[in-house]
Amino acid sequence: MGAALALGLAGAVTVPATGHAAPVDISCPMGSRHTTYTPPLTNTVKPEHLVLTEHFSCVSLLGGVSSGDATSSVDVSTSCVISVQSPLTLPARTFTIGWNTGESSTVTYPATTAVRAADGTVTITSVGAVTDGLGEGQVATQVTVEPNLDVTACATTGLSATNSLTNTLVIAPA
Repeated sequence: MGAALALGLAGAVTVPATGHAAPVDISCPMGSRHTTYTPPLTNTVKPEHLVLTEHFSCVSLLGGVSSGDATSSVDVSTSCVISVQSPLTLPARTFTIGWNTGESSTVTYPATTAVRAADGTVTITSVGAVTDGLGEGQVATQVTVEPNLDVTACATTGLSATNSLTNTLVIAPA
């Protein structure tokens, strides 16, 4: 799904905008997310502090936007075990993406869902809005695919970090 979504997003570009409230259409079909877990993630549900460090490689005709970086955190009760049948709803998250142009976009996701596939990967889908900066008022959609977790680490000392398989972002008019 992540690869198909990334391929579909790669062609989405638009005419350059002159103001922050104007449509911007930034598509980031390639990206990565490094997540750290404190305390280490185990098979037991407990409060976790997650720090997400993200990088996006983008396509846009808007003033040379070609990449962005963001760091954010969220507190959630979770474990290595997420059911295939029922998605996990993660709390709201607000973060700021610093673009290679020196501009920024503040994005707010009111809620995020995470679903584990039969192969153990987890697809995390977030839909929200750009609340400030470049693309203000636009819809932000992010899909991240996390790998199948290390079963041994989850059952023993815990997992302190993961790296995503894919991390895509699209900012576009509603």
